[in-house]
Amino acid sequence: MNNLSNIRRNLLILLITLCSLLVACGGDDDNGYEEEQPKFCEETVSLFGGSHSVTVEGTMLQAEWEGVADIIAARLNTWFDDFPPAQDIYREIFSRGVTYIVEVNPEGYTNFKTIGDGKTIYIALSQVDTTYVNDGVSSIYTNGTTISKSVAPNS
Repeated sequence: MNNLSNIRRNLLILLITLCSLLVACGGDDDNGYEEEQPKFCEETVSLFGGSHSVTVEGTMLQAEWEGVADIIAARLNTWFDDFPPAQDIYREIFSRGVTYIVEVNPEGYTNFKTIGDGKTIYIALSQVDTTYVNDGVSSIYTNGTTISKSVAPNS
């Protein structure tokens, strides 16, 4: 009987010790892990068989960012391949250094917006796999800044 009492006492001490360690070592709601914070992400992706590129950036969780730049590039490449009459326009626009800024919680728009600089497209994360990717290019073309060829001043 004495051995059984010792075993129970030792098990009780072990159980109390384990419970104390769990509470002291992160037994709270987050299980000892820090919640992931959104971070700035940026990727430049090749377009049109490597002749041009697009920069895609945004501040979001890593899981949200996965594949975003590739999805945008695939949409642009597909449109480029499917509409040969517009290829020269796409080449000209993407020679400007176009940037897509992807926003998880866009303010002031729900799908996409351009700002008139001829190269920046803001797009909602929920819209990166939609035709709004290409609509942004059309908006740049019709509403963006037009720059004519520079001419050197007369000396």
